[in-house]
Amino acid sequence: MAKQNGTKPTQVVIFVEGDTDEVLFKALIEHYQTISKTEILPCKICNLKGVTRYSSKLVAKLQNEYLPEARKKGYQIQTICCSYDTDVFEARNPLIVNWAALRKTVKRMGIQEFLQLGIRSSIEDWILCDMEGICRYLGLSAISKSLKGTNGNTKLNDLYSKARKIYQKGYQVKELVASLDMSVIRKKNVDTLADFEKALNVTIQ
Repeated sequence: MAKQNGTKPTQVVIFVEGDTDEVLFKALIEHYQTISKTEILPCKICNLKGVTRYSSKLVAKLQNEYLPEARKKGYQIQTICCSYDTDVFEARNPLIVNWAALRKTVKRMGIQEFLQLGIRSSIEDWILCDMEGICRYLGLSAISKSLKGTNGNTKLNDLYSKARKIYQKGYQVKELVASLDMSVIRKKNVDTLADFEKALNVTIQ
């Protein structure tokens, strides 16, 4: 049973900015379902296809799709979580999304909790947390101690080049992510994931 809020079951919606993020968070949620000692809340993943769409498409998706569906089916969206790569905000435009205004808009919709989940610096950095899993997937016998590149994407490309392959973002990472140890990725990012796990009712210990 989903966690109750009054008389209605509740649900979580996580918004992600791209296809790679969607694949990884799907795997992470499946991992939670396997290891959590308590039943986690139902969670939908909404891929906004770009961080700039947080300012427009997120609100439209809630108003036109998720909230009407919740009312129709008799449940309540208790929490929304916004996942995003922090590199865009660090290196380009820190005001690309007005989080304060977005938070207020979401609250006015009757959604109790608004979470920001910043992935430092990009989703590829989280993938690189499990070097053993990546090397196993690529068929590399030795784990490289140093990778060329200034960010997770270029470093992952360098690792792929050692196996004479090309890293491709997006849904092409499904096989790679399936080979990763999600417990390793979670452990190395546990502080960032703490609020999200609490919202999902995840209990590990």
